[in-house]
Amino acid sequence: MEQTTVLNILVILESILLLVISFILFSKTRNLTKLKKYEEEIIKMKAKNEAKMGDFLPILVHELRSPLSVIKGAADLLMKEANGLSADQIHTLLNQIKSSSNSLLDMVGSILDVSKMESGKFEVNKSFNNMEAVLKEVCSYFEPLAKVRGLTIECQIDESIMNFSFDAERIKQVVGNLISNAIKFSPEGGNIIVSSKKVGSDCQISVCDTGVGIKDSEKPLLFQKFYQASNQDGIKKGTGLGLYISRGIVEAHGGKIWVENNIPKGSKFIFTIPMN
Repeated sequence: MEQTTVLNILVILESILLLVISFILFSKTRNLTKLKKYEEEIIKMKAKNEAKMGDFLPILVHELRSPLSVIKGAADLLMKEANGLSADQIHTLLNQIKSSSNSLLDMVGSILDVSKMESGKFEVNKSFNNMEAVLKEVCSYFEPLAKVRGLTIECQIDESIMNFSFDAERIKQVVGNLISNAIKFSPEGGNIIVSSKKVGSDCQISVCDTGVGIKDSEKPLLFQKFYQASNQDGIKKGTGLGLYISRGIVEAHGGKIWVENNIPKGSKFIFTIPMN
């Protein structure tokens, strides 16, 4: 009788042990399946990023070549014809070199910003600033360019917004990028409105234009790295980093950025910055 009991207990223990081993093997198999799926997803993402980089590099080379060509051409002319050039001509050539150099620095700065964002090292330096002064400064900076393109810029400020903590230089970068895009995609005679208003505990900034607008199919892609929206001629311009960096700056402040249709036409980019 005792032997039978012992045998039964051993059978039960053996069964339990087999169940435990089966469970462990099942768990391992399931984990391996998950790992395989993760590996496949990583491979797909890597291939996708490599494809994007493959598209981005020719664009970057083209964007760099234009200002470099201007700098080289102006420098060559100054070196060869300096004695025969008037003071105004020399001044014009030097301005071309300066403007093209600034374009190169902006592109290098954008690439560095993206690198910091990708590595998780991007930071904003907050201090108490006046949003009204920031927006007016950016609008004033772009007014000459807008005038050349036959456009007007309006700055509509909510004066009830008090000073609060944000990175003024980075916010200038965001607003400047949005205004630059609005100028780029707006036809002659258009109007650009930069406005601010208090929404709850947030400061909401919007940049509206009367341009061609943005296709619904493109809206979800606008803030992705390397993505370039098409203009009215179907030609894509720029490196495709501006809106991606703008999103990174806004989110580093704890805010959000998105795009809507402007009424009756055009685009309306909006972002918020917490004032707490």
